[in-house]
Amino acid sequence: MKHSLYIFILLLLVSCGPDGNSFRLKGRFRDMQAGELYIYNLNGDHARLDTINIQEGKFRYKGETDQVTPYILLFPNGVEQVIFAGPGEDLEYEATANDLKNYVVNGSEENLLMNKFREETYTLNPSMMTNTARIYIKDNPASPVAIYLFDHYFAQNEEVSDTELSELLKLLRSKHPHHHYLLDIESKLKSTAGRQIGKILPDVTLTTKDRKSVKLWSTPKDYTLIAFWATWMPNGTDFFWRLKNSLGDYRDNGRLRLVAISLDIERYRWEDVIRPDTASTYILHCCDGLGFESPTVKTLGIDAVPYYILTDKTHKVLDSGEDVNQLSDILKKNIH
Repeated sequence: MKHSLYIFILLLLVSCGPDGNSFRLKGRFRDMQAGELYIYNLNGDHARLDTINIQEGKFRYKGETDQVTPYILLFPNGVEQVIFAGPGEDLEYEATANDLKNYVVNGSEENLLMNKFREETYTLNPSMMTNTARIYIKDNPASPVAIYLFDHYFAQNEEVSDTELSELLKLLRSKHPHHHYLLDIESKLKSTAGRQIGKILPDVTLTTKDRKSVKLWSTPKDYTLIAFWATWMPNGTDFFWRLKNSLGDYRDNGRLRLVAISLDIERYRWEDVIRPDTASTYILHCCDGLGFESPTVKTLGIDAVPYYILTDKTHKVLDSGEDVNQLSDILKKNIH
């Protein structure tokens, strides 16, 4: 009888925790009672996006992953936080809504390491943060945290030399030869190289407002300006209108086509912003609701918004960047 009771209790305890590839995340905000945020993972082959509801300052989330993977919490104001989740893990999150940069995640070695990194870099400038990230990568190459730091501070940093990128990538590849996230970073780096000035931009499939699929190069023009944006960006709506205004007379001469690709997850927010503009003939509004996990965004190597790419009629990249204030000068230089 005692033996049977012991087995029953053991089975009960096992059933209480995540099973298989599942993990659980329990969160608490010290100064927010209700709201919502989004969560998506950076695992290129198994990416998905969910909405998390906050009630009485708390939330719970259950997900699945076959390897330790960084998950991104995305807040309505555009703030992002990273959490590492692995199969069978129970994680606890705590934050203050008024200071989202300062948060803590417990439940795994990876999150403890990332907590330490955030604590050490909380007051550092970007250059010093990059230097600290470099040290963490070289000291902890076998940790998935090193992959995330490489992506965030090096792969997405245009000032990092190709030599250093190759060296760090080689180090991480030796420790994570089959990690989906690292393989996805490599793919993005190749795509980024493909959209450098002078390169030919590949064709991609876009999703329009009425959910039709169209090819990027289906409408030939002398010049095409591809702009990536989102309403959840800080001042995202303001960016969109400044972008339009920067086009000036070029939008009326028939030579320039604007393709505005939104990385919004909730399409209705995007539709509310573009509704007054849907009659414009020179602009094509697109959004597939997948954010950074969109195949279009991945193919073109876009890892941050805002961003634009200007091409000529042969689809050759003439310029790319993120500063709308410089766009007018770029257009004057290229469009006569």
